[in-house]
Order: sequence, then C-alpha cells, then structure tokens
Amino acid sequence: MRVLFTGASSVTGRHVLERLIQSVEDIEVWCARHHGEVSIVDSRVRVFDFDLAGPFAEQSLPEAIDTVIHFAGITHAHDAERYWNVNHHGTRRLAESARARGCRRFVYISTRCATPECGAYGESKLAAENELKKFDWESLLIIRPSEIYGAAGREGVDKLIALARRWHLTPWLFGNSRIAFAPLHVDDFAGIVADEIMKSSTGLSIVELCGPEDLNASALAARLAKRYKALPVPIWWPLFALFLKVAAGFSSGLAVPDQLKRLTGAKTATAKSADRRGRARFLLD
Repeated sequence: MRVLFTGASSVTGRHVLERLIQSVEDIEVWCARHHGEVSIVDSRVRVFDFDLAGPFAEQSLPEAIDTVIHFAGITHAHDAERYWNVNHHGTRRLAESARARGCRRFVYISTRCATPECGAYGESKLAAENELKKFDWESLLIIRPSEIYGAAGREGVDKLIALARRWHLTPWLFGNSRIAFAPLHVDDFAGIVADEIMKSSTGLSIVELCGPEDLNASALAARLAKRYKALPVPIWWPLFALFLKVAAGFSSGLAVPDQLKRLTGAKTATAKSADRRGRARFLLD
C-alpha cells in the first residue's frame, strides 16, 4: 500500500504514522514535508518537500497513490486568508493531484469546530470537507477530533496545562455558558485514528471523536487546579474577550482574530454524542 501522508511533523500526525507503520508491514509512506522536519526514521518512509500554500511541484509526488492521509493545515493565523489558502484550497489541490494518480481513498483530519459559527478556521475546514465530498472516492474518511492534549503543544488545553504546571495558575472563565471542552489525550487520538484508517470501509464516513466527558470552563479550571495545585484566577468573559480582541489586533502572538468564535461557536459533536471517545484519564502525564 502506497500512502501519501501530510502533517507527519506535527505531534499528532507523527503519533498516528508511528502506529500505522508498526501495524502494517506492506506499506510505503511518502511524507510531505512542509515547515517542520519529519523525525520518523524507517526504510518504508520517504520524505519530500511539498507546500500546501503554493503551487504543487507535481513531479515530487509519487506516480501512483493508494491512500492520502491528510493532517497538515493552519490552526492559528492572524490573516484569515491563510486558513482558506491552505486548509481549503490546498486540500482541494491535493485531492485533485491524488485522484490524477489513481488514488481511491482519502483520510481527512478535520475538527469538531467545522461549523459556520467557529470562525475562519472552522469554516475553512468545513469548506475542505465539502470539496472532498465532490470527488469520486472509493472511501472518504473524515475525522473530527475535539481538543487534543498531552502533546506538549503551545495551543489550547496544552497551553493551559503548561501554565498550570509552571506557574500554578489557571484561568477560570465565567460569564459565557457556551464555552465547552471535551479534552482528548493524544495517545487515545492516535490509537482511534489509526484504528479507523485501517478499517476497510467504503463510501463516506464521518467520525466524531471526543474525550470521555464534556467540561465547561469552570470544570476545566477545577481539574487543572487540582492536578497541578494551581490557583484558579476568575476572569469575566466580556473582559477576557476584549483582551483577546486587542491582543489579536496587535498580532502579539497571544491570540488570533477567530479565537473567540472558536471557543464559543457550535461544535459538530460533544462527548455525549461522539462516535468514538477516549479513555477517562484526563490530565494523565
């Protein structure tokens, strides 16, 4: 099986790829390198340069592709056009190139924020999903994960964990009941995604993937406070929202313009409604 894999330089992508090459012996993986290095060393893994943001160097792609596993994308950007150029248009161009090489199976890692209410990031991912549905695939698997933690990332729940662990402080947001989390550990994410990829399903499959429980902002703060002996710092949502808007306007790196909508917008699933859920081990080191 010849696989084209994008996003292997990310922690989540690397975890999934490692599980796949451990589980499937007859596999040849072409890893697209975008901005980060691919750290996996295996004779079945080939690395090549491939930029989703610009015109593809078609000659760099393998002549034949069985499956595309597409992790790569922009998650935080100050310019909304970057979301659309990479997440939407880049995904469409990738699909076109893959189909031209005989690919019949596409796996797309989307997000549960793929709704019109979650800002440019979610809207660009939703648009990419809709583009992929227009192609004649034998199998199209769309996976929509919730917030992933445990990957030592610099965003989302991982950022809150780092703050609580290092400074023993955690924000306790109040004043907006729409803020909700369903934290999913990266190991659970990788295991479930690898399992779904290895299934021999046909047609369109959309898998909603969440952590084991839904937490509002207060419950998340309480968990972080208990786990890391951190002090919950009460922050009124309207004031916090104003701070994020100002920070985003100055391109400070603390926030991006669509972050407010991503926190409060409608999600495609909750822990209660998800198709697959991670284990009950929230904040396990």
